[in-house]
Amino acid sequence: MNIRFFNTGKYVDLDQHKEPAFSAPLNSVPLMDCAYVPLYDPCGGHLYPVVHAGDRCARFSLLARTKSATNRIGPSWLMSPLSGYVREIMGIDHPIIGRTLCAVISPDDTIPPIPPTSHDLNAMTEDGVLRTIHQAGIIDEFDGLPLVEKILEAKENGIREIAAIALDDSPYISSALKTVSEFGAEVNDGISIVLKALNGGSAKLAVYDCDEIDLRLDADRFGFVELIRMKGGFPLISKFKRQYYPKGNFLPIGVQALRSAAQALTRGLPQTNSIITVSGDCVKHPRNVVVVNGTPIEDVLRFVGVGKAPNYVIAGDTMTGVTVSDIKTPIIAGMRAITVMHSLNRSERGKCTRCGRCVNVCPMELLPSEAMRLYELGEADKAADFGAEHCTGCGACSAVCPSSLEVAKTMRKLKQLKRRQRIL
Repeated sequence: MNIRFFNTGKYVDLDQHKEPAFSAPLNSVPLMDCAYVPLYDPCGGHLYPVVHAGDRCARFSLLARTKSATNRIGPSWLMSPLSGYVREIMGIDHPIIGRTLCAVISPDDTIPPIPPTSHDLNAMTEDGVLRTIHQAGIIDEFDGLPLVEKILEAKENGIREIAAIALDDSPYISSALKTVSEFGAEVNDGISIVLKALNGGSAKLAVYDCDEIDLRLDADRFGFVELIRMKGGFPLISKFKRQYYPKGNFLPIGVQALRSAAQALTRGLPQTNSIITVSGDCVKHPRNVVVVNGTPIEDVLRFVGVGKAPNYVIAGDTMTGVTVSDIKTPIIAGMRAITVMHSLNRSERGKCTRCGRCVNVCPMELLPSEAMRLYELGEADKAADFGAEHCTGCGACSAVCPSSLEVAKTMRKLKQLKRRQRIL
């Protein structure tokens, strides 16, 4: 790994390991025993279960909801990603979302799903589109935020430029590229839907043009959407922004979230599964898989196959993920990868030396080292004021830290804190 600096920007030069997973067929992971569905509201409210132990629940039926509106669209709720029986409601500690209630559901395919209701986009108002996206519970994998909140903020700021993001520029992830390759038409439909919510505008699709794989994409396939192929080091989002949106007036959305928006409007489906890249030096046959949200990581690893004993199981990639201590941790909306590694080639963890490398490489020009200093002193509120809400979670700060500190994980916690403060 090399850090390079140019007059036009800065990036981390990484070796890529995408080809085996990208080239493998896209398969669905079956549930081995039960799902652990987190009952959390990404909009920042508190979800209250409407089911109890012993209840029968159908796929797409209501599991939990907020007691009041969390934004101007209305209350939030969570639909069951599978049919089955509720074993219990329990608390879990999730490495990404923290402490949360969880519905433990034993699958039963004999219980028919709730029939979804499709919508006529041409007949819908902007608020109708927003309400449908909100009800579908769509989380944007690009930054882990609810899609409806991002669109609402864009409307308030007069933004009408969309950037569909498929910049899988970290070493192992190819789930966005696989989504574009397999479901490009639905991604395109999702862009049209978000533009409807914004009352018009234009769009670009940014894809990582990796020499290791052949995407076989052409501009004609995406009609009115401008296809942008990006090359270079990590994180490419800063280079993309600098070249195409130097004033920052655009709405970046992950391609999986856009596909989910299309499914919500055209088929009436909530976001109940994710496309996950499973890779790393311990994985026998790396691949992208479709996973029901709530599936334990251990089920995914058993399906794909693990070779030598892993020392690290990471929810995400080596650049953007967090280490998982319990492989029963469930997949949640917004997760893009599981990376299983024998070695990360990192030094032993030490204390922050204030070297400033994280500041130099941050694409958002934040001050992660100062946020870390205040966080370590127990002053999280002050630490969150150092731009945490603008952190993209790219992980470049952690990658260059000579003390092997999980800087990105701390910034993610501060970002969640800032969002809760804004809601309260």
